Amino acid sequence: MNRRRFFSLNMEAAAGFLGNLLTYELDLERDFFRPPGTLDELEFITACSRCGDCKESCPEGIISLFSISYGAKLVNTPFIDPNKSPCTLCNRCVDICPTGALNEEAPKKIGYAAIQKHICLAYKDVMCDYCVYACKTEGAIQLKNGKPVINEDVCNGCGQCVAHCISEHKGVQILPLSSYNQSLR
Repeated sequence: MNRRRFFSLNMEAAAGFLGNLLTYELDLERDFFRPPGTLDELEFITACSRCGDCKESCPEGIISLFSISYGAKLVNTPFIDPNKSPCTLCNRCVDICPTGALNEEAPKKIGYAAIQKHICLAYKDVMCDYCVYACKTEGAIQLKNGKPVINEDVCNGCGQCVAHCISEHKGVQILPLSSYNQSLR
């Protein structure tokens, strides 16, 4: 192995290590929601051309773009808030993305639902199952003893359960994936 090849391999290894470290840290600090099919955060922000095509293609109108006030790293990148408007996972944003930042092979998990037991009507012994029947993902929310229970491994965080919750202050909430990843530590 010559010197040039040796340094080339070492630089690739160092860049890969730093990239993995940065991606892990960026994913942990992310407290917002990306559209479905998003790559890891570092891959996403480097691949996203900030064209806004995903926002324009969304039939639900739930995709917004970050303004400059959120910093140069995020400016004009897409985000959604499934706690305000649910995502139907139609994949139009994925289909239109010219750079592959939103990708068919990437997980469609946006976040995960969490029951707010102090607010949820079922946990106050009121017969309510609106979130269970609103959920289109089989096995994501089930009733156990008359109370909704979330299967976090199945839930994709689309927000349908939040939109259909009849409690005044919403007894279910979608949390960012960073919260889920930190709970696994």
